[in-house]
Amino acid sequence: MDNIMKCTPLGEQKSLWLRKTLLIMKFFVLFLLLGTIPCWAGVAYSQNVKMSLDMENTTVHDVINAIEKKGEFYFTYNLNQINVNRKVSIKVENKTINQILDQLFSKSGIDYKIENRHIVLYKQAASEVEAVKQQKSINGIVADEQGEPIIGASVLEKGTTNGTITDLDGRFTLSIGKGTELIVSYVGYTTKTVKIGNQSTIKIVLIEDTKTLDEVVVIGYGTQKKSDVSGSVTSVSGDKLSKIPTANAEMALQGMAPGLSVNFGSGAAGSSATLQVRGVTSWKDDDGENSESNGPLVIIDGVPGNMSYLNPEDIKSISVLKDAATAAIYGSRSAAGVILIETHRGTMNSAPKITFSGYWGLSAVPKRLEVCNSAEFIKVRKMALINAGTDESRWPKYISEYERDPSQFADTDWQKEYYQRGFTQKYNIGYTAGSANSNVSLSAFYSKTDGVTIATGDEKFGFRLNSDVTRGKFKMGESVSYSRWSADLESNSGFSSIYQVTNMEPLAFLYDENNDGGYGGAISGMGMSDAGNQVAFNKLIDNTSSNDYIAASGYLQYEPIKGLIVKFNASRNMYFGKSRLFKPTYEIGAAKRNTMASLSESRSQTTNDLLELTANYDKTIAEKHNLSLLLGLSQEENKYEDLSASGSDFENNSMSLMGHAKSNYSVGGTKTRSALRSLFGRVNYNYMMRYMIMASFRYDGSSRFAKGNKWGFFPSVSLGWNIANEPFWENLKETVSMFKFRLSYGALGNQNIGLYRYIPTLSYNNHALNYPFDGRETSMGYAITAFPSSDIKWETTVYKNIGVDISLWNNKLELSAEAYIKNTSDMLSSRNISLATGYNSSILVNDGKLRTTGFEMQAIYHGKAGGLKYDLDLNLSHYKSVLKSMANPDYLYEYGALRTYVGGEIGEFWVYQTAGIFQNQAEVDEWNTAHGYKDQNGNWQPLQPVAKPGDIRFIDQNGDGMLDTNDRVKVGSGTPKVSLGFNINLAYKDFDLVANFYGDFGAKRYNYTKYQLERMDHVFNYGKNALNAWTPENPDTDIPRAVSGDPNKNSRTSTRFVENGDYLRLNNLQIGYNLPVKYCKKMGLSNLRIYVGATRLFTITNYKGYDPSTGSSVGQMGYDYAAIPLSRDFMMGLKFGF
Repeated sequence: MDNIMKCTPLGEQKSLWLRKTLLIMKFFVLFLLLGTIPCWAGVAYSQNVKMSLDMENTTVHDVINAIEKKGEFYFTYNLNQINVNRKVSIKVENKTINQILDQLFSKSGIDYKIENRHIVLYKQAASEVEAVKQQKSINGIVADEQGEPIIGASVLEKGTTNGTITDLDGRFTLSIGKGTELIVSYVGYTTKTVKIGNQSTIKIVLIEDTKTLDEVVVIGYGTQKKSDVSGSVTSVSGDKLSKIPTANAEMALQGMAPGLSVNFGSGAAGSSATLQVRGVTSWKDDDGENSESNGPLVIIDGVPGNMSYLNPEDIKSISVLKDAATAAIYGSRSAAGVILIETHRGTMNSAPKITFSGYWGLSAVPKRLEVCNSAEFIKVRKMALINAGTDESRWPKYISEYERDPSQFADTDWQKEYYQRGFTQKYNIGYTAGSANSNVSLSAFYSKTDGVTIATGDEKFGFRLNSDVTRGKFKMGESVSYSRWSADLESNSGFSSIYQVTNMEPLAFLYDENNDGGYGGAISGMGMSDAGNQVAFNKLIDNTSSNDYIAASGYLQYEPIKGLIVKFNASRNMYFGKSRLFKPTYEIGAAKRNTMASLSESRSQTTNDLLELTANYDKTIAEKHNLSLLLGLSQEENKYEDLSASGSDFENNSMSLMGHAKSNYSVGGTKTRSALRSLFGRVNYNYMMRYMIMASFRYDGSSRFAKGNKWGFFPSVSLGWNIANEPFWENLKETVSMFKFRLSYGALGNQNIGLYRYIPTLSYNNHALNYPFDGRETSMGYAITAFPSSDIKWETTVYKNIGVDISLWNNKLELSAEAYIKNTSDMLSSRNISLATGYNSSILVNDGKLRTTGFEMQAIYHGKAGGLKYDLDLNLSHYKSVLKSMANPDYLYEYGALRTYVGGEIGEFWVYQTAGIFQNQAEVDEWNTAHGYKDQNGNWQPLQPVAKPGDIRFIDQNGDGMLDTNDRVKVGSGTPKVSLGFNINLAYKDFDLVANFYGDFGAKRYNYTKYQLERMDHVFNYGKNALNAWTPENPDTDIPRAVSGDPNKNSRTSTRFVENGDYLRLNNLQIGYNLPVKYCKKMGLSNLRIYVGATRLFTITNYKGYDPSTGSSVGQMGYDYAAIPLSRDFMMGLKFGF
């Protein structure tokens, strides 16, 4: 009791530390807000407030008084300088204070400055007055090709910083010099330059931009024009992701980028996706797989982060770096690819804007498996017992009792009771603003999703603050975010929840008020088995988890000379994890009892600190040579610690705190620390956008390796040639605007080997380490049980990539294709060592090799037909990963029907091959006469000695006369041959439609659920297929006979359970309506969009299991281990701004 009570203050201390950290973060955010308010508060008020004035032949003083009364402004001026008795006439309607003051003091020699509500009037210098006399006021409207006003378009006087933005009507007023030019721009439209003559009013029409060559993509530590990229990068805009309603940013990415695999192991509450870039990168034989080594590095606003905690609405763009040329700048962390994420930031000289979006929906599983009801279960069970020759006196009592009186049993549809129709909701609110030298973006979100299974669900909320301030040659800014995730998770007795739900006997009752807990199960005295009442487990067991994520980063940037930018960046990311599992006492039927309550709790904290210093120099020489140089230093430190405790034997189920436990105490904890220090650089050069070369390197030093192996050097180079910019291509330019070849080569490292592999580690609390010191008792001891692997070094992946990019017909059609090879060497592999060393273990060496090959293609078409605009995006990808060598040439990793071995593909299905069903005893005898072997006594041993008519015939592949694991054959892989994404965006007048398809082709799936429902060696429920089992009267079936105990092992791992895993799914469908601007204006809004949609609306597949897309981890791809399927969701939502 004392030991466990000591644990409680530790947990409180951790919680107190978290509260203190959150409090510090709150003050930090408050400080940042207070620091940035002066930069944009004036803009926030002065540009939001509009007023109307109609005053004839009055004084400036009277106008000032009117403004102060209407707009809560107050003026300061020197009466000796400002003639407020000057007669004026002014008539304005719904104008900003800037527009009113410009008109009031036009050509008067008076200027003004606005700080929030404070307006200072002052006399211009003589030179300024002369400049004012040379100016004129221009009024205009900016519209699109359909005549709709464009809100927020930038209007800038060429060669100056004098500018404004259009209002809700697309109108603007600007004082400009005579004979000047205006530059008008807006996102998604081509920038237009207009020369102003004598006119005082003007209408400017912007044309939608279909040109993508000058699109800027994010690369490591910078940006680059898409036309200049010579490496492999795929970009996805945040606008596309925002049309996919989800609280999970990873889920929105599926099918959006070729080469990026987004897989889901389960649809259960709290489940996350598995991301892979271009297949498998590493294989660790000591744990079967290493997800850390095969998952891409995620960088959010320049800092390593976690996409699971990111609000999709905050994303501005995502770039996927897929080859060494683009990823090498991140060195040892980037062997499996890099995902760069930019979040929304405010823009300079932009009016304050508030946006809100929300959606609401219902979710449910798309299908349920067909299982037997009570009467059908009794029928199959009887048939199995009869075929097994079991004497009726040994039959379970429930069979005769059911036939005598079925009313004493239930007929429970366990899937119906277990699955629920969940409600989901999500809300986002954002604010952006910008002044001449600063900008700010602030957002917050909340989401709550009910799980598709009873008593489960998760909840998320968080906020993000981004701001930037420019002062002369200095620029500084920060990003601060906080998010929290909490979930009520699945609870079960140790088996898969789906296994228990589908296999639970329908005879059992869901509820039983006589049981402890009130739930039913196997009926006492009836001889019933009990797979488990999963509804009861979910309801009674408290299984919760939560994570808090805090990320804070800031930068200071200095430009000492034109083109040279020196930047310092510092960040800290913190994760706080918490879990609780309380199993109360309960009695769920005759077979499921828990007589002693137990509790397990854990707390964890991860801290990632990063300091970076970079210098970037950009120079254009003679308008032909474009040069960009980057040099940087980086220092990263990662710390982790956790604390866990468990106990049992509580006084009652209401007393469920750890301090209430009375026995079986256990306390554990871990603390680790690692660091990475790096020097990196890059040279980027292109000549007239024809010839491109990019070379980069990273020199990483990691604490995970022993002295002498800590440092690794990872270089890369890429070349590009855009033939379309050659002089001889000029006549083809209108048809083919870009024809670019790309070639890249480079090496990347991998430090994910574990933290202390090179240090001898001690073991404790091992019964083999008991030492008898006094002849009567044994004392626990410490001993070095693992041989240190001090010589292990960096795992290295060498990439080779070749690609081509083509743009046709003024970039309406964009085509790209590329092929790649990545060879991973020096992978960790176990080698056995002699027992003479004193170690009963193996040693890790760098002997493993892996080879992944693949190709990708993408076609994007931007089109118009009348009033219809459309974008079509089709992408295809393929990869194959083969294990080339390990320290043990006979290495074999098995997971059920899956195998990974030297020379084979990662995750192949190896199963017994079936050859139909024996129809009569003559076929059995003939088969066993032809197949078998003679034992040492010369006696014939048939291949299937206990086979009977109705049993499955299995093939002896090696002809040794025995059926064993050597007779398994390869029947495919869980890795698809081709993955497809097809994305459609349509817009017609005020309506729009988005459809996102995704599919996998050429993959196999092992249907473990089918195995459970058709096997005869258990006594639980069956699938309805079992009703079609072989009988002499029903010979035309592929379901073997029902026989208790399954003597012929018909349910062994075989081709019977391997199915075609091809599928094509409509992942997302959304239809929206955008309210015309003129109606939005009447409501005080700048825009309003409402929509209805559905996710996973349909799936085209022949797969008989729940979901062909589950089973996603490396080495276990395609193994459908009775996972909860992904939900189908119907929802409606809206988005508006003002």
